[in-house]
Amino acid sequence: MFFQVVTNEMASERAALLLPDLYIPHGHCYLWQSPLVGLHGFSDGIIAIAYFTIAAALIYFVRQRQDVPLRGVFWLFGAFIAACGLTHLIAIWTLWFPYYWLSGTVKAVTAVISLFTALSLIPRIPQALAIPSTESLAQLNQTLSQEVSERQQTEAKYQALAAELESRVTSRTAQLTQAQQDNEQLLGQEQTTRAELEAALQQQQDTTERLNIALSAARMGTWDWHLDQECLQWSPKTYQILGFDADQEQPTYDRWQAQVHPEDVARIEAAMAIARANQEIFAEEYRVQWSDQSWHWVLAQGRFLYADDQPQRMIGVVQETTEAKRSALALAASEARFRVVFEQAAVGMARLSPDGNWLQVNETFCSLLGYEADELVQQNFQAITDPADVEQDQRYLQQLRSGQGDICRFEKRYLHKDGTSIWTMVTVSTETDEQHQVRSFIAVIEDIRKLKQTTAELEQRAKELEQMNGLLAMTNALVENRNAELDQFAYVASHDLKAPLRAIANLSEWIEEDLGHDLPEENRHQLDLLRNRVHRMEALINGLLEYSRVGRRERQIIPVDVRQMLVETIDLIVPPPAFTIALPAQMPALTTSQSALNQVFSNLITNAIKHHDREDGRIDITAIEHDDFIEFAVSDDGPGIAPQYQSKVFTIFQTLKSRDVLESTGIGLAIVKKTVESEGGTITLESVPGEGCTFRFKWPKQS
Repeated sequence: MFFQVVTNEMASERAALLLPDLYIPHGHCYLWQSPLVGLHGFSDGIIAIAYFTIAAALIYFVRQRQDVPLRGVFWLFGAFIAACGLTHLIAIWTLWFPYYWLSGTVKAVTAVISLFTALSLIPRIPQALAIPSTESLAQLNQTLSQEVSERQQTEAKYQALAAELESRVTSRTAQLTQAQQDNEQLLGQEQTTRAELEAALQQQQDTTERLNIALSAARMGTWDWHLDQECLQWSPKTYQILGFDADQEQPTYDRWQAQVHPEDVARIEAAMAIARANQEIFAEEYRVQWSDQSWHWVLAQGRFLYADDQPQRMIGVVQETTEAKRSALALAASEARFRVVFEQAAVGMARLSPDGNWLQVNETFCSLLGYEADELVQQNFQAITDPADVEQDQRYLQQLRSGQGDICRFEKRYLHKDGTSIWTMVTVSTETDEQHQVRSFIAVIEDIRKLKQTTAELEQRAKELEQMNGLLAMTNALVENRNAELDQFAYVASHDLKAPLRAIANLSEWIEEDLGHDLPEENRHQLDLLRNRVHRMEALINGLLEYSRVGRRERQIIPVDVRQMLVETIDLIVPPPAFTIALPAQMPALTTSQSALNQVFSNLITNAIKHHDREDGRIDITAIEHDDFIEFAVSDDGPGIAPQYQSKVFTIFQTLKSRDVLESTGIGLAIVKKTVESEGGTITLESVPGEGCTFRFKWPKQS
């Protein structure tokens, strides 16, 4: 029974080893917390790698050193450390896979190896302690080496003394022979050197003379600065370039520095320091102030001369560059202004190569076409040209290239980035080089879409206006015909109406003459009333005829002296002796229809006299000049007009009193209003009852 139970348990254990799903991984103990699981896995991994490395190193050491004592212990230690590393690897494995029987087996093997290692190590400790220490071996080796070295040194000294004696004898003999040869050679070299020095001196004089001539022709001066001295050595031209007086001043570094513009001193000294440190050529442009307080630009170039790697002197040349600098500054300023104008222009601007590639475009042009500048540069202009305008562009481009003209202006369509066509006005001019070859094109591109739209609308309006003019011409012809018919009708009507009226008046007079004293007074009064009515009817007919002709008669536009015209009009009216009509001393001159203006003044003056309530009265005429018109005023001191009647005074046939009381047709002011308005003016009435009336009207300066 017991044997069966043990057998069953062993079978279960083998099953557990083969079927790890019966257990849970070790990671469950860590609740599968990633930092904790990672910590254990990482630590076990590093330990395992260290154990395997140590074991490999021990085994390698034992295999390489066959003379090492206790080699078996080294092998056991290597096996023990390797087994320990394996247990840590199994510990990582069981975090995720529960092979605990395998883990226990590896640990058991490790325990056996570690026990056997310990049992083997204890008996061998006395043997290990008997091994000589490293310090003892080193001291023994040092003693032996010292004895060998002393013996070798003694032998070497003996051999050296013998060789030295033999060498001295040989060397002394050779020195005597060589000294004789050297003396002969030095004598020959001295003669050769003297000839070369004489030739070099002559060549240097020639070179110096040529250099002075060249510097003088180039308007350059020379300078020599010994760094350990205060004074500088300048050529006469240098004095002139730097604005010094050669007869009165001895140049020094401080004196020169005082003449340099304060803004340039630091830059020059920094350039000198760099040239000195790097043993380079010094070249710098700066400003100096002459004795007349003027500033001049100069260019100084030089280099340091060294002795034993230490700078001793600095020599160089100086040249005035005032005009060139001013030209360069002016050119730079001009280019800066051009760039500002180019970039900030309200129209598109661009530079193109002779082949038609965009070189430079401004923001306005990019915005017009919807492109970025980088997208346009290095493209050909035809890439964004409407296909309908490509041939035209090629023709203009060929004209500019061939020199047939240096500028052209034309309309064309560009393609927007979205594919739509944009009408523009393009002005292209050429930029040439010294050989008059085209270097680039400058293009100004104006957006004329609104202009094109406006032009199309104007053309449409022109067509409509042409049609309207045709209709208006027809209408004018009809109006002229109607006016002619109306004039004919008015003339015939006035003639036919006046004839019976004159006949009635004549008949009344004949009856009065025939009856003589037999005619009763009442009948005589009635005949007078009859003739008055006839004359009133005739005045009405004349007024209607005059009213119908206002604005339709041909006018003669002439310069008019208004004051002289009013004097003549007043003489024709013949106002009562007690009436006063006041005119300004100066009145403006007009270019207008004198007859129309005279008629207005005549009616207003006559109306003021007729409706005055006294024998004596006053009329004032004034004029105020404005930009385009004259404002005239005719004022009287008569009875005035009540407010309820003021709006009716310009209505035809309207009178404020009965015609039997005051004879009036009621047409005069209507004619005045129509005449003023036909000339482009206006007329108004201002009146306070009992204080008179003022008629104001505006008359254009130029009809």
